[in-house]
Amino acid sequence: MLNRLARSVHSVGGAVERTDVVARLLDVHLARRDPATDDPGLGRDLRLVVGATVPPDVDLSPSATLDALALDRHEPASIAAAVAVARDDARRARDVVSTELWDCLNTTRSRLPRKIVGEKAHEFLGWVRERSALAVGVVDGDVSRDEVWEFFTLGRSLARLTVTARMLASDLLDPGSATSWSTALRACGAGEAFHREFRHGSTSADAATFLLLDEHSPRSLLFLARRSEGCLDDLVGVHLAAEVRAFGEARAELETVTPDTAVDAARSAGSRLAAAAETITAALDRRVFAAPEPAR
Repeated sequence: MLNRLARSVHSVGGAVERTDVVARLLDVHLARRDPATDDPGLGRDLRLVVGATVPPDVDLSPSATLDALALDRHEPASIAAAVAVARDDARRARDVVSTELWDCLNTTRSRLPRKIVGEKAHEFLGWVRERSALAVGVVDGDVSRDEVWEFFTLGRSLARLTVTARMLASDLLDPGSATSWSTALRACGAGEAFHREFRHGSTSADAATFLLLDEHSPRSLLFLARRSEGCLDDLVGVHLAAEVRAFGEARAELETVTPDTAVDAARSAGSRLAAAAETITAALDRRVFAAPEPAR
């Protein structure tokens, strides 16, 4: 696949996934929050987890943070920016992107509101998750398991892995609190799956084990790291041998965590995997997608 097409498809996957993960974080921590439990550091923590900058004079109130990370088109980490990136890169990759996916992304972009009022935030964020799921469903249902699917899946997996790992390493999570782990599971979209598996009560250790080590949950760090590594090996292993090796070492270190140590290991494992995923993303942009096209 041409580098420019690979970059666009990878970008579409990452942007589609970003809309989902940011919407879930905002829904759990802001749209459905109890105002009586407002944490003055929440706005800063959310910005750092999703990769937004935190200027010295920025308004970190819940309402301002929601506005900035949901609909501010000038904030690269926002849902609105991700929707625009997904739509624009899908247009650039029309040679390999299906008409149904293009229509889905184009419609999402055209229907994105300019403003949401507080009581409508939960409804809007639910709509964002539905649009993301529709785009992913189109790709999973229609696209051959070739390079297009793998670049799209790599973009999605790295985006979800990065945000989830940052969240585990941040002050959004209090590893010693069962309530905090429950919130983390819901913010990652893993709450219902976890509670179906642990119907008769659960502990912080159970939640940490599920979110870090579950081999079958597409929301766990281990699942995401393995899927990302598989796509990297297939697509760019030769070109990014050192970076892929370092990523594999971070994944292997995660596999040494046990259910008994998962709670204590959450911050360090999240920090290392987030750094490894960010390194891979930067290397893809710098050395794969930006490489000159072969002469024809």
